[in-house]
Amino acid sequence: MVDPEWELSFYEEHGREPVREFLRDLDEYKEQALAAALANILRYEGPAVCRSSWGKWIPNAKGIFEFRVRHDAATILRLRGIPVPHELEGDSHDDVLLRVFCHAHGHKIVMLLAAYDKGANPSRRRQGAEIKLAEKRLARWRENERRRAKQAPRRDGAHAGRDHRKG
Repeated sequence: MVDPEWELSFYEEHGREPVREFLRDLDEYKEQALAAALANILRYEGPAVCRSSWGKWIPNAKGIFEFRVRHDAATILRLRGIPVPHELEGDSHDDVLLRVFCHAHGHKIVMLLAAYDKGANPSRRRQGAEIKLAEKRLARWRENERRRAKQAPRRDGAHAGRDHRKG
């Protein structure tokens, strides 16, 4: 199998990674399904998942796409042509319906902004709230990146934003 093209990063704020926490709080079979999908679908496809049933660009949420997980881990592995570990054989679940909101940036990096179990709460209101949360997190991340870029030293040794030349 070819190496994955995309690196996954978890949005972090105040020492917390909300999507990683969401993943760890899921039932075991849903956690396995999401982990398998992230590792074997999203890491290989990146935002190109939006050209398939695995994803969709979010209208009016610039730069954010939804990663859709509808299969258990064994099914995901089979779809990718990966041998299914013995402990997952026969462990089929039809109630996996998870969503992760993502942003692609940099050199093939997908940041995981927000996630929820759509099967547990399929309402449009919940979907809209998660999209708004993803937008807020992306805006905060972009602002932090702008701030960091301003504070980074320039290549000529001068501090960005200041002119240390005499004259």
